[in-house]
Amino acid sequence: MPRTGLSAEEIRNYAIDAALVKMREVGFEKVRLSDIAKELNVSHAALYTHFKDKSDLLDAVSERWLLELDEKLEIICRRRKDACEKIYDWALAIHRAKLEKVRRDPELYRAFDEAAKESKPFVKNHLETIHRQLLSLVEEAIEKSNLQNASAEEMMEIIGTAVVAFHHPRLVAQFINEKREKLLRQIINSVLKGLGLKA
Repeated sequence: MPRTGLSAEEIRNYAIDAALVKMREVGFEKVRLSDIAKELNVSHAALYTHFKDKSDLLDAVSERWLLELDEKLEIICRRRKDACEKIYDWALAIHRAKLEKVRRDPELYRAFDEAAKESKPFVKNHLETIHRQLLSLVEEAIEKSNLQNASAEEMMEIIGTAVVAFHHPRLVAQFINEKREKLLRQIINSVLKGLGLKA
């Protein structure tokens, strides 16, 4: 237990909270570990036991957001609901989460976009998670539709490609002022129908 009375996990979580606040105040490029240490009333060195540098801290902020999103998506996947409807709900949830983040936390979104461009490990983990989730939903839809010899992997790739414009960091930011949920629904319905999945 550090002299602050906080556990190592608490220091890490509070540092992530403080970094997010600071990002909103001054922008992610101006966040400094020394400022975060001061906010927490711990030594600069104490933060280095949790984050190797500023980039590592900013990544932790984005990673926590993605993990929370993954959990919300997992809840959708587990619902007792029609598989095709869950595919839409799942895609809509990602779209709304990214849109809300770029509007509410543009600095965090910029930091996340940089991490995505560099294919950071936590971004790769997120992509692997959503691919797994979508594959599971497609397998459910195939079973319900009684399709024989259908490739869930191929269908997952087709659906994923069709909706990527609604959750890719750059494209969400590009269309921030447009209402695209109706279009997302139309695209998913068209793709599912084309694949022979019952909607």
